[in-house]
Amino acid sequence: MGKRLSVLSEQHLGLRLLILVLALIAAISASWQKILLLIGIFLSFMLLDCSLYKQVLKGLRVTLPFFTAYWIFGTIFKVQFPLMALFTLKVIFFILAGVYALGNLNLGKVLNDTRFIRKYKWGRWLVHFGLATSFYIQAYTAYFTNHKPEGKNTIGEVIDSMFEAGTSVLQKSGEIEEKLNLSIDSDQTHSSSPVSNMIALLLSVIMIVIMIW
Repeated sequence: MGKRLSVLSEQHLGLRLLILVLALIAAISASWQKILLLIGIFLSFMLLDCSLYKQVLKGLRVTLPFFTAYWIFGTIFKVQFPLMALFTLKVIFFILAGVYALGNLNLGKVLNDTRFIRKYKWGRWLVHFGLATSFYIQAYTAYFTNHKPEGKNTIGEVIDSMFEAGTSVLQKSGEIEEKLNLSIDSDQTHSSSPVSNMIALLLSVIMIVIMIW
């Protein structure tokens, strides 16, 4: 018997990307009140797939070096605290949206939902680029998960940690490329659920209403 999928995991890739684009727009332009409201809404929708909460914590842990560097530089250059706090909240919100949209997305779903555009050269290139980006992000995430910083708070140590991660991932580029080519050439079927897509549409409408409110 296969693993039971959550209702959120069956959402169409196009709707996931729509939510991600709306989240990016909101993260750029939204105020304190709207960002906090959107964070609450996303956390509420994630109740439909509780495994996403663990991925949110993992995402926050991976971006910890970035937050550390941002607050250090912000303090050095005397950026106002409210602006730094708002920017931090916006990044956290975008991480939430990214996990919601992509956290439970599997390869079979991506290949099924992109079957039409992969018939064209530009579509195949686009899918190749998207999957490559995903695989490299996974490699970075795996590196930081296995090499957790211990008390690395200085700018130099944070930068060194990032360079070490980059070097480690680049060494695996051949392996990633081989995995990517095998994935794109495979033939997998995974249909979307109408209920799942309705949930995605509902979330999209709520986000639009909040942004124009």
